[in-house]
Amino acid sequence: MKSIQFAGFLLLLISLNSYAQFSFDTYALHQLNIIDVNEKIILKDYSIVIHQDEILNILPSQNYVANDSTHSIYLKNKYVVPGLIDAHVHFATDPTRERRDHAEMVLKEMLLTGITSVRDMAGDARALSSLARNTLVGDVDGPNIYYSALMAGPEFFTDPRTVASAQGGVSGRMSYMKQIDSTSNLMIEVAQAKGTGASGIKLYANLSATEIKNIVTEAKKQDIVVWSHAALNPTKPSDVIASGVVSVSHANMLLYEDYLSDKNLKERWERHAEVENDSLFWDKEFKKLDFTVLYKAMVNNDVVLDATTTVLEKYAERPKYTWVYEIGKRIIAQAAENNVMIAAGSDSDQKTFVQYEMKLLVEQCHMSPMEALVAATKHSAKATGILASEGTIEKGKKANLLFLNADPTKDIDQIEDVFMVVKNGKLYKP
Repeated sequence: MKSIQFAGFLLLLISLNSYAQFSFDTYALHQLNIIDVNEKIILKDYSIVIHQDEILNILPSQNYVANDSTHSIYLKNKYVVPGLIDAHVHFATDPTRERRDHAEMVLKEMLLTGITSVRDMAGDARALSSLARNTLVGDVDGPNIYYSALMAGPEFFTDPRTVASAQGGVSGRMSYMKQIDSTSNLMIEVAQAKGTGASGIKLYANLSATEIKNIVTEAKKQDIVVWSHAALNPTKPSDVIASGVVSVSHANMLLYEDYLSDKNLKERWERHAEVENDSLFWDKEFKKLDFTVLYKAMVNNDVVLDATTTVLEKYAERPKYTWVYEIGKRIIAQAAENNVMIAAGSDSDQKTFVQYEMKLLVEQCHMSPMEALVAATKHSAKATGILASEGTIEKGKKANLLFLNADPTKDIDQIEDVFMVVKNGKLYKP
């Protein structure tokens, strides 16, 4: 048996680099506490056998039979969770300004904190394709990147972000950034979007319910998932949710179902926020709102809510718009209570990572640490369309794992106490 004890393994990794990367063909990690995000339990003293980039077996350590072809590494008392997935990032909105060397630096930092995959929610697919390829094969150390092609109504493509992402071409007429109207040939538009290497199509704004439904129908024929903002004005959340999209982003947008058309409501919220911002007031205001139908629709249609609590928090310091944060975080808490799948997406242009989003879900949205772990693993994988291969620790799935020194289900802050990361079967020691 090829056995590496804890101390020897640590010395081996540290000797390799300022941070370390190491790869065996087949190896087994023993005496682990596996956090099972399917059953929401902890499996004590278990072993995980990894072959190349795949989880080959999971079993109690006492049942493991050693063999000469498998390296054994003993990591007693370490906790292991699925590699984290940030379900909402933007890496190439403007590749000219957002330098490639900076992107690579951030990607490496994300990986070493335990983020093994990210969903990029619209940017320049020419740059994203290169980054995705390089992180996948290991030329660049970073999470696996699943990026989107964007579709929206013609009005949206005067937005400066779309112009920046389409440099060298015309915003709204790029294969990864298309304006859609009633005359669009969706078979061609979806095929071109898929041809960019995108993992999904993101719907952003100014699309009718019919146009959304038609895009989703064609995307299903061509086997590519569709992601969307929760509201695509003038289309309401209920129509978006019913269309067949996999996920909807930004919890505060559920207000567009009925409430934000009420000018008096917004004025009252803005007026109060500028004078006093107390929880009792917002609790009373939230009780006047009813999202039950939307929650049921998300559950019945198997739609994930990409909550983006981190984005909502930015409004907390802007008195006139404090209501966005106060109502938004209450929607997230209530949606979780109503069995809506919540995904963890930071949407912070990498100023913060998904670990911060997880902390906000616990501290501001009253989710348990275990629920926050599920959000940043299983539900983020579901939102991205990769749950068949990532997001949980199961036989046959990718070997994407985060090893921690303490139990994050007791204290979510422990998510940052990283011992080691495994991504696509390769071991990394920060």
